[in-house]
This record gives sequence, C-alpha cells and structure tokens, in this order.
Amino acid sequence: MTFPMHPFRELRHSVLPLFLLVALAGIAGCGSDTSPDVMVSPPGWVVAPSGGQHATSATLSYIANGGTSSCAECHGADLSGGTSNVSCFGNPSGCHHGPVADWVATTPAAQSHGVAAKNAPGNSGFASCQVCHGADFRTPRGGANRSCYSCHSLAPHPDRPWRSSTGSTHTNTDPSNAPVCANCHRNANPGTPGCFNNTLCHSEPGAVPHPVGSAWVTTSPAAQPHAIDAKATAGATTGFTYCQVCHGTGTNFAGGSSNVSCYPCHSTTTSSPHASQWRTGDTYVHTTTAEGNASVCGFCHLNGANSPIAPPSPPAPAGTAPGCFNSTLCHGTATAPHGVPYNNPDHFGVTAATFPAGCAACHDISAPPTKLGPVCQTCHAAASPLAAAGCTSCHGDPPSGATYPNVAGKHTVHGALPGVGVCTPCHNGLDAGSLEHYDRANARPGKDALRVPPGDVAFLGTYNAESGQAAFNPATRTCSNVICHGGQATPDWQTPEADAIDVVNACTSCHISGTTQYNSYFSGRHDLHINSDRFGGGLSATEMCKLCHDAAKVNVTGHFQNLATPAFEQPPRETLLPDVLYNGDTCNPRCHRNETW
Repeated sequence: MTFPMHPFRELRHSVLPLFLLVALAGIAGCGSDTSPDVMVSPPGWVVAPSGGQHATSATLSYIANGGTSSCAECHGADLSGGTSNVSCFGNPSGCHHGPVADWVATTPAAQSHGVAAKNAPGNSGFASCQVCHGADFRTPRGGANRSCYSCHSLAPHPDRPWRSSTGSTHTNTDPSNAPVCANCHRNANPGTPGCFNNTLCHSEPGAVPHPVGSAWVTTSPAAQPHAIDAKATAGATTGFTYCQVCHGTGTNFAGGSSNVSCYPCHSTTTSSPHASQWRTGDTYVHTTTAEGNASVCGFCHLNGANSPIAPPSPPAPAGTAPGCFNSTLCHGTATAPHGVPYNNPDHFGVTAATFPAGCAACHDISAPPTKLGPVCQTCHAAASPLAAAGCTSCHGDPPSGATYPNVAGKHTVHGALPGVGVCTPCHNGLDAGSLEHYDRANARPGKDALRVPPGDVAFLGTYNAESGQAAFNPATRTCSNVICHGGQATPDWQTPEADAIDVVNACTSCHISGTTQYNSYFSGRHDLHINSDRFGGGLSATEMCKLCHDAAKVNVTGHFQNLATPAFEQPPRETLLPDVLYNGDTCNPRCHRNETW
C-alpha cells in the first residue's frame, strides 16, 4: 500500500474524463518547471512545523515503497523543488523541523529531534529521518545538507550507553522502529524485524539471557518462567544476583541498566523483588528458593532497624555471611531452639518421653499440621519416629515396599550375605545423621527435588573391583566394577526374581577368563577346557565349569564367605567334584587319563 503526498493526486489514476483532469491540473497537479502556480494544497495539508497530513503520508509512503519516497515525484529526486518548484527545505518554505538550532539543542534533555525520531512512524520515527537524510543516514537529499553522522558517531542514535536507563535510550524508543534498527542490528534469524522476536537483540543468545514480554512474564502465576529462574541457584543466567545485573542497583531492583523495574508487579510497600505472600500461601514461596540467594535476601533481612520488613531482622553476626539457616536471616537459633536444618544427634535421639517438652510446641507428629514447624512425618513417611524408631520410620528392615523410600529391590538377597547385612557397604556415609540422608528424607516443598528414587549409593572402597571404582547408575539401577560381581555389569536392582542371576547356573556372570579381575580364572588348563572345542562338545562355559566343580558348594556358607576381599575365602579346589580325582597337581577324571593340571 502507498500513501499519496496529496490526496488529489489519486485523481490522476481515476476514471475521470480527461477534460476534468485538465481542469484540475492547475490546482492539484505538480505543475511544470515553468508553472507560476505550481501547487494548491487542500486545507490542513501542511501545518508547520510538525503537523498536517503530508508529513504523516510522506513517512508511511517511504516505508510502503521500500525506502523510496513518492515525494520525489513532485519535489524532485533531491527534494529541493522538482516540477513543483517547492523545496522541502529552507526558504521559502522552511518546513522541515524549523530552524536547526531549535531542532538539535545543545542539551540532551531538550533534543526535539531525538524525541521525534524515537516515536512511532508517522510524522516521526527513524524512517521519517531517512526520507531527507538518506537510507544510511549519511547521504542527505538536496537542502537537507546534513548527515546524521556529523553529530552521531557510529549510528543514527546517541553513543553508548544507548541501552542505559536514563536519557536518550532505546528502552523508550517505539518498537515499531525495529525495521530501521535492523539495518545494523539484524541477526541471522528470519522474520519481520522486531525488538522481541529474536530478529534483533532481545531473545538472542548472549544479548538478553531470557525471553522478553509475555513469554517471560505470564498472566498465570503457576507458569512464571522468570520467577523459576530467579529462585534457582545463583549461576550464569539464574538467581537473584543475576537478575540484579540488569534490573537493580545496590539494594534495589528498581530497574538498573534495563530500565525495567521489578516493582510494578511486586509489592512496592516491601520494596521486594519477590511475591508479596512470600512466606506462605503463594505459588512462589521462599521455601522453594535456592539458599545461594541469601546474600540478596540480606539487603532487606539483615538491615536491623532500617529493614523494610516487619518485624526487622537483627544484624548479621560480625564476619558471618548471610545464610538461610545460620541465624543471620530468619531461620536458626534466633527463631527456633535448634539449628535448621536440625541434623544432629539430639534430633535423632528424641523419644516419646522427651518429645512433649522439647518438640511439641512447634511440631505435630502427623498431618494435618497445627503448629508452626513441619510435621515429623514430612520426613518420617512410614510411621511416627517415636513409635518406629530409627530406620523403620521410613524403611522396612530390609526395605520391602513398592514406593520410595521403601522400595524392595534386592535388599533381602544381599542382606543375607555374610558382612553385607547392614546399609553401610552400599550406602557408605549416607546413614541417618548424614546431611545427604537428611536432604533426601526431607519432603518439604523445594526440598523434594532430592527426594526421588532410587536412593543414594556410595560403596565402601573395599568393594571396588580390580578394574576400577564401584559405581551405581541410578538411571538403569545397575552396578559396575563391584568386586563381588567380578567387575561385571549387574542386572537392574529391581529385576524380578525370576530374571535375576541364577548363581548356580551363571558362573560367567561374575567370573571371566584372564587376569583383569580378582576372581578371574586363569590357572592351569582353564583356557584349554573352557575356551577350546577340544572338550565339551559345544557345552557353554558354565556347563563346562560344572563338569569339574560342585554347584552345590556355590552357596552362602562357602562361596560367599567374604565378598569384600580380593581373595577366595573358600579355596576353589574345595568345590571340585570327587570324580575329578585332583591331588593338588594332577587330575584323573573319566574324560581323559591322568594329566598334570
């Protein structure tokens, strides 16, 4: 669509009879180079210095024509007169933005041309500047006689910091100027240039670390991605401290260099960058916020009598960094008779006799809660810790259920093995009393991200295989490099019993030929018997083993006496069948004559 300089010019393209066009030519046409009456404009067409229809039409026509001006049809290619003999610049018209001194003031606050350039396209906007000063802002037309770069250095806008929050800044420039900005700032992404669609700067990786507009701040509290990132652990693009890089200065979040304040949405009565119902009752509460944000919380919550919160928090102890649970902010001995988290022997030693006097003032044993503190069964999910002491308030002994934290797995089978019947071999350092155990037991909102199956596994070093350190893969629930499995990968910990390792008939699930594992077989003629076609007639390795070894002796009391050592507590020769007739040096079985092993 094009916008005419004169509405009457459209008559030239109408179906009016030629004689009517001729009659109108004297009052509505552009005239000729020698015409004394070159133009008669309709009332209100030109209103100086910055109004009227022709100013708006000129810019919109320039945009619609892809950067060429229809003004040139009458006013000449350089807009200095043309067939209309009316220049767009200087005398006698003096139309465009009046005297330069009034248009380009010496004080930035009085820059009329800057204000107009940043407005939406019409009789303003960057495109309106291009009509006279050139598409590149440095090739002026005719009487314009001024490149924008005579004042500006590298762009048709002020020098850096153009993104600042005060003065002439892009943050208060109308976004509809984006197509002109794209001349320099366009990135490789397709689409109509826009400030917030990843075609220019915003949403572009490295420019702004998050989407902008409604994609970032939604109307649904449950889907606020900016809040989710703000509450996360402080990092390259997350945490309150990172928000403050652009949105805050010092102790506030009033806008900073981005000129976008947090306070239009968040309560100004508390001057906080978080939801008003921050303690309880809101979707986004402080209990689900990473503790690493404590230094920013300290702006308000460690300010003593000057704190904007009520009641004010006490100042932090000298030399103590702000923390959620060290009595510097809210939680700690200042508000509870014990530290938070309460992970010490006093906690785990509470009994039915001591609970009423020491704990009942703040805690209920089970839901629904009526006290300020969390109920005991928030963590002790299986039963009251006063009735089911120790592990059994959360787990069976051994774990025997189908839901976390009491999933059965292969606990019963392994627990029956000598020396393995306790948690420590596989959960070393993760017993009750460890911070890891405490964290995974904690089902409070914000903590339950850690409370997912399967449980933490940390093997004692004595269970490392010769091939490396014993490890557990929580995704597949399998173990590797465990000495008691000969370093071989294990089945899924929750494999049904019917599909588990058949110890008597699966020798090679734990034993392999060679010297790479502590329990590998390599002595004497093993290789000849098991890996050669000379013997066995197509029997499997396990079947070959059973020709000489008594499967009945591969049991808990014999074969599995101590799995945490590299040695065989049961000498392999003790499992040999009597028919092998092994004397420590030779054997004389039915399948061949007397041979040296």
